[in-house]
Order: sequence, then C-alpha cells, then structure tokens
Amino acid sequence: MQPAFRDLWIANFLSNLGTIMHSAAAAWLMTTLTTSPLLIGLVQTAASLPAFLFGMAGGALTDLVNRRRLLVFAQLWMMAMAALMAVMAWNGHLRPWQLLTLLLMLGMGSAVHLPGWQTLLQDLVTRDKMAAAVSLNSISFNLARSVGPAIGGFLVASVGAAAVFAMNAVSFFAVLAGLWRVPAHLVPTPEKKATPRAVMISLGEGWRFLRGSPLICGILLRCAFFMLTGSGVWALLPVIARDHLGAGASGYGLLLSSFGIGSTIGALFIPLLRGRFPIDRTVAVALLIFASCVVVVGQGRSTILVASAMFVAGLSWIVVAVNHNVSVQACSPDWVRGRTISFYLLTFQGSLAIGSWISGWVADQIGVAASVTLSGIFCGCGVFLIRRFPLVKPVTSDPVA
Repeated sequence: MQPAFRDLWIANFLSNLGTIMHSAAAAWLMTTLTTSPLLIGLVQTAASLPAFLFGMAGGALTDLVNRRRLLVFAQLWMMAMAALMAVMAWNGHLRPWQLLTLLLMLGMGSAVHLPGWQTLLQDLVTRDKMAAAVSLNSISFNLARSVGPAIGGFLVASVGAAAVFAMNAVSFFAVLAGLWRVPAHLVPTPEKKATPRAVMISLGEGWRFLRGSPLICGILLRCAFFMLTGSGVWALLPVIARDHLGAGASGYGLLLSSFGIGSTIGALFIPLLRGRFPIDRTVAVALLIFASCVVVVGQGRSTILVASAMFVAGLSWIVVAVNHNVSVQACSPDWVRGRTISFYLLTFQGSLAIGSWISGWVADQIGVAASVTLSGIFCGCGVFLIRRFPLVKPVTSDPVA
C-alpha cells in the first residue's frame, strides 16, 4: 500500500467514524422532535439529496481543478456545518425543518467531496489494484459503521446529540492532515481552468460518454433500482427501534453497528468472491439475501432477531454495492473517470434520497412494518434486471467461417 494511500485511509476512517456517529445522532434526534415517520425518513433524504442535485457538478470539478484543493474546501465546509449544528443543538434551537436544512447543507459538501475523494484514491494506485482500493475504501467506511453507531447512540443517550455533532466537526481535521501529506506529484495538474463554461463543457462530454456506453447505463439502472427499493430499511430503522423494539438510542446504534460489522466482513471477502465466482451470479445471490433480511427487519419484534438480520443484510449489501462501483470505474477511461464516478454517486445517493422519502410516505399511509416489508419484496425483484443489464460485457465468440 502506498504511504499516501495508507495515510488517507486512516484519516478517512476517523472522519467516517465522526460522520456515522453524526448521522445516527441526527436520526435519533429527529425521533425526539417528531413522531412523523415521514419527517424521520426525510433525515436520510436530506443527507443524500445533495449528491443527486450537485454530484454531477462535483464530478466535473474533480476533472477540472486540483483535487486536493477541492477536497480541502469540501472538508472545511462540512466542518463548519457540523459545528453550526452542534451550537444550535446545544442551545436547544434545532427544530425538525432546521435539522433537515442543515443536513442538506452538510450534504452539499459531501456531494463535492465524494467524487473527488474516490478519484484521488485511484490516482494513488495502479489500475490493476483498483478493485482492491475500492474494497479498502469500503472497509474504511463500514469499519466506522461497525462501531460508530454504537458509540454515537451511547453518547447521545449520555451527553446529547450536540456533543456528537461537535465530535464530527473535529474529525474533519484528520482528513485535512491526510491531504496535506499527499505528495504534490501524485495529484494530476488540470489542463483547463474551472470556469463556468469549462464546467458545462465538461458535463456535456461526460453525458456524451455515458450515452455512448450502454454497459455503464445498465449498471447505473441496476444501482438505482437497488437503492430506491432497499433504502426503506435505513430510513425507517429509527422508528422500528423506537416503536417495534422499544429500544432507545443505544439500541438503535446497536442495529446500525450490526449492519456495519456485516458490511466490513463482507468487504473482506469481495476479492475472493470476484476471483472464484461469476460477478453477476454473486450479486444475484447477495441481492436476494439482502431483500430477505429487509423483510425480516420489517416483521421482526425481537432486538436479537432484527440485529441478526441487519448483520446479514450488511454482509450482502456490500457485495452488491462494491461490485456496482467497481464495474462502473472499470468501464471508465481516465479522462472521464471523475465524471463517471459522479454519475454513479448521483444515481446511488439520489435513489437513496428518493427511496427514503417514498418509504416514509408509505409508512404514513399503511404503517412502518408494511412499508419496510414492501421495500424488501420490491428490492428482490431487482434480480430480473441482472440478465438484461450485466456488470461485465458478455464474451462472444467470432462466428465460424
């Protein structure tokens, strides 16, 4: 592992830990501010929607400006938003719509950060190590998700959400320090200036490349369906913990940590699975397992049962998500990689935002259990897209003369 990659990986883990704790605290704080499943579901929407709205611009900027400077700006913006949330929560001034607004503003920084971050990591490794780099990046996030929710839930219950928001603001210093240590010669120097016209031209080039790549379009369609239908389990998990299981903030953190532990273990096995089994067959099995676990979460009334289902769901979810991500990047030439990653993130986060809103609305109409159960059932139907939209280009034989 390159020293620069290692330093950034460690810094990213610490920042992810703060972000996961922050997300858990915000979701649980909303349950104390309102009883509406829709508003609680909108917490996930607010966190994900900016990537849908600004992700393409973030991808274009990634290919036009110095990536390290772009990431520094994004880190400072997110630090400021997290600190503002901490101050408002500390003073007792946060209301549901104020919380959602600040989460949106925090997400704007993330929309710029994510494509730049993934592209910068690819700059630090060779293309043959790309799958390993993506898996390691996922392990960093899911390792944080393994312990972050439990720590966040404990801290919310003991010292309050404001302290967790403040810790997240401090965590961004880790990434800033890691970026400072990246050697300048490893960061490509952009050939064009990031003027508004250059950004629009860059976006146009990216769209033309996407339209000319049916393989990537198919992968993005599969990703969109997976996140749109599977997002209900994250959006409504706080309500399940509070109303179905009678658990507090610590119990909610336990459920999220179970998912994170499963995701971390699953990420460790992805290189082995990719080497031994066809990718689409592996993803199909993982998708069906994940969908079944979502149904169990919707119907379960035991904390142990739901936590076990979340563990297996995390194990299978990461297999689906990482293979989507790797396939998109493997099909992208270097000159358009940042924009292609932004298309993937736009699809991923946008579908998560819309799906969370739909799940919350459905829960208001027919109940939380029914909404999550339907989410799992529809998610399982995604296997019918696999044959039509494969993750890898099928190998065809030349016709015999």
